[in-house]
Amino acid sequence: MPKRITVVGAGSGYMPGVIRGLLHRADDLRGSELVFYDLDADHLDLMARLARRMFAARGADFTVRTETDPKAALDATDFVFTTFRPGGLPARKLDETIPLRHGVIGQETNGPGGFFMACRSIPVLLDLARTVEEVAPGAWIVNYTNPTNIVTAAVTGFTGARIIGLCDQFAGDQAMWADLLGLDADRLEIDWTGLNHATWALRVREDGRDITRSVAERVGRLANPDDPDAAKLVAIARAQGLLPNSYLRYYYWHDEMLSELRAKPTTRAEDIMAMLPAYYESVAREAERDDPDPSRERGGGDHGEFAVDTICAVAGDEGRRLIVNTVNRGAVGGLDGDGIVEVPSIVGAQGPVPLVMGELPPQVRGLLQAVHQYERLTASAAATGDRRLALRALMAHPNVRSQATAEKILDEGLAAHRAYLPQFA
Repeated sequence: MPKRITVVGAGSGYMPGVIRGLLHRADDLRGSELVFYDLDADHLDLMARLARRMFAARGADFTVRTETDPKAALDATDFVFTTFRPGGLPARKLDETIPLRHGVIGQETNGPGGFFMACRSIPVLLDLARTVEEVAPGAWIVNYTNPTNIVTAAVTGFTGARIIGLCDQFAGDQAMWADLLGLDADRLEIDWTGLNHATWALRVREDGRDITRSVAERVGRLANPDDPDAAKLVAIARAQGLLPNSYLRYYYWHDEMLSELRAKPTTRAEDIMAMLPAYYESVAREAERDDPDPSRERGGGDHGEFAVDTICAVAGDEGRRLIVNTVNRGAVGGLDGDGIVEVPSIVGAQGPVPLVMGELPPQVRGLLQAVHQYERLTASAAATGDRRLALRALMAHPNVRSQATAEKILDEGLAAHRAYLPQFA
């Protein structure tokens, strides 16, 4: 099933993982044309050279074309895989540090940091989506750009483009919980349900057999893990009777996480910026080899497999069960039917069909409803540049506990990110 697949953000450090993901399904996508698009021409050229060498070494029948013009990159494409960060890592550093100064967690997808990332990402995605509607109206956008739930909500609400939001956090969490509980992750099927970075394992099956109650009993018998983050998650699981997504520690252990982040000498963005020059140098060396094997840092391992599996599920009408971000349509009780949720879905030629998960348990319903409304307000504020909606969004977030704090963060963030927030000008 040869397809034209456009990768937006193809100069990203994540591209080695995307290339490996394409190789993972090379037989299914044989004969496809890959269009690599990025604003950074040097990194774009590097990743294209790496991809051609890796495809040639493994006999993959792909052609690679580079573009720096978005309309040319998207013309007549079948799939648009988006993975980029407006403002780059310097903007992420601001996302991580501005909230900390006001007593709120600074994190790239959660809380005010995620709010400002959404405000930078959404105008770019909306422009891309409108171009897709014009030059490739049948295409699917497969989105990894964060915060994916809010981005998906904006594209769904403000354009007619077709989009599937992705995040592979559930796979890492499934592996973590399997390791803690002494289970085999490959034998598990978990109904991760809720919102991106705020899902709960409502049901757990092992080889098709429901072991949800047994999992709860195992959690109760667990010794406290040595890893502080894992210990927080075990405490949440014991209290709520459900396995949490690892990002839920930012809600239930907010003050402790705030203290930890404030105590660190550098932010995560600064740590990444420090390692990237050496990383790109290593990729450049590999791109000159006949059989490249680039670093698996920065998502260079299995990061791309989930996205490529999603593309193949649609292209091949596979009817495959995948956990994606899509319109609720009644799958999760207690959340808006036209809102975006992260749930198991059957993915085929018509896109994702969410499976009915039922009502949210009462002990977690309130938090998810609050975050859900924050996300909807953020999507609208980012798309329209309405400052009043922006303030309402921040005030709706559970981690922002006063209007004065929300106002200060909003004022500082809009000023700091002014170059990337034209809608608020």
